[in-house]
Amino acid sequence: MNLSAPDLLGHLRDARYADLETSLGPLQRQFERGEAGETELKRAFGVFQKPDPALSERFNGWMEAHPGSYVAHAALAEWLLARAWAYRGQQTANLVSDQGWRGLHHHLEQAEGCARHATTLSANPLTAWLVVAYVHNTRGCGLSLEDVQEGRYPDWFQRPLEDNPRSLEVRLAMLYHLRAEWGGSEEHMLAFVRGQQDSGLLGPGDMQRLWAEFHACAAHHAQFFLNDADKAVERARLAADLRELKAAQLFVALTHAKKPPAERRAALERFLTAAEQDPAATLPGNLLWALLQSKDWLEALLPRVTALLTRWAEAGDHEAAVALGYLRLLNNPWTLPDPTPLLTRARDEGDRQAAEMLVRLQEGNLGAALRDTPAKREAMLAAADLGSPEMSWRVYQGFDAFRKQFGLDDRAKYRYLLKAADAGNNDARFALAQQLRAGLVEVGDDGVLRPVDTPPLQESLDYAKHLLERAAAEDHKGAHKALKAAKAGDWDAKTARRVRAPSVEHEREAARGGRPWWQWWLIGSLIVGVLRACATFASDDSPAVPQGLTSPALGAEAEATLADPGSSR
Repeated sequence: MNLSAPDLLGHLRDARYADLETSLGPLQRQFERGEAGETELKRAFGVFQKPDPALSERFNGWMEAHPGSYVAHAALAEWLLARAWAYRGQQTANLVSDQGWRGLHHHLEQAEGCARHATTLSANPLTAWLVVAYVHNTRGCGLSLEDVQEGRYPDWFQRPLEDNPRSLEVRLAMLYHLRAEWGGSEEHMLAFVRGQQDSGLLGPGDMQRLWAEFHACAAHHAQFFLNDADKAVERARLAADLRELKAAQLFVALTHAKKPPAERRAALERFLTAAEQDPAATLPGNLLWALLQSKDWLEALLPRVTALLTRWAEAGDHEAAVALGYLRLLNNPWTLPDPTPLLTRARDEGDRQAAEMLVRLQEGNLGAALRDTPAKREAMLAAADLGSPEMSWRVYQGFDAFRKQFGLDDRAKYRYLLKAADAGNNDARFALAQQLRAGLVEVGDDGVLRPVDTPPLQESLDYAKHLLERAAAEDHKGAHKALKAAKAGDWDAKTARRVRAPSVEHEREAARGGRPWWQWWLIGSLIVGVLRACATFASDDSPAVPQGLTSPALGAEAEATLADPGSSR
């Protein structure tokens, strides 16, 4: 079986369910007989880790056509997990939107349920068990140090290991589960790795990689949680010495520690050489951020960097396509390949960041940013429909033009306002909160925002206060001002005053403290948006786990910047 990711996804999109069964079924049976390895299995099922909501109908069709199919259930579980990660996004735990938490937990439950059912449909359901493992990793570590020391592990580790006693993938999943930022500790990880070494089940090469991943996890924690640059460099160097691909993390650690350019360049070249020679290499976390900090000397290495990013993007890695977009956006003097076709494909496969990048590339300068064109509106609407909070807000603000071009109904305006607010856009949170307090809109039991003209309901006031508090917690000036001006009775439907909701034009200014909207938009979209998006890559570079995902219960250590988990496996 030698189908690429686009081939398998093409079969799914074209509802060629028999072809999917013919392609994946024999591979799974070969794996059960010991004739195929876990790397081959991982590569085949990993292509379904695309968060495209349009695939839902196709998966339903596949399940109906082959109701007892293990491969159909395993692929669906992979897709549901990707959907969960997409809802979780790249923000720190305290910044994840209401929509993000709801979507995350809903799809995690669906993914685990589907995967656990799949484990009953195969003699060796490794793929399904790994999905269960990543679901639990996303929720945070549930093991004490004593559990690890005494070998008390959950079924999602023990069961697949019974069938695959030499599996590196199962052990990597547990190693990541024990990370300090997920509720474990370095002592957890060390006890686990030593235990695996003592078991003697892993070959020398796999054991060396497990040690490399251990040091890489420790380096990541030292850099992003302990702010200990020296320790991060030391542990990253150990990881790189054990596995050349970890030189990418060494490059990042050296960059963060502001080491001399020659030392940083040597680490980057070391990684590039390893990645060029390894067809299984994937985009490391933090690489883009470190590249952007190295613009003074990077130009000579750009052909090698962009060739790797293009290779990964063509293989279906959406993050690599987005990285090409940022390099193109921020470094116009450089001669770089046009990432538009790769970004368009990623957007069509459901990637929100790619959709947003396509808009940003159209707005690469002041003149383009201020021009409103049909092509730009089309790109903005596509990003909004994929859940982009920024683009949903901009569709709401310029709704008349969108309604005319795309034939939208009048109530779509309110759908995009609610989508923008619920997905985390603070200007939209402020605007919706004020309209709720004014009694001009209300959210029905079906979750639909409707225009009204009545005194605000208690549910509306509760939601408005929540929206303002979330926006204020992220330093939104309009929300701060509204909360400061409100009295206790303003949050009780019996005594609340109906505030005067601003117009769309005033929303732009009030939400931003009174400045002209275009100044703030340019600053936010072309500078702040870019820097925050660069933080997408501020995570560990281990390729087999959603990097940096944390549980809300992990407290202060949950405040690390996260990478997009949807492509991390």
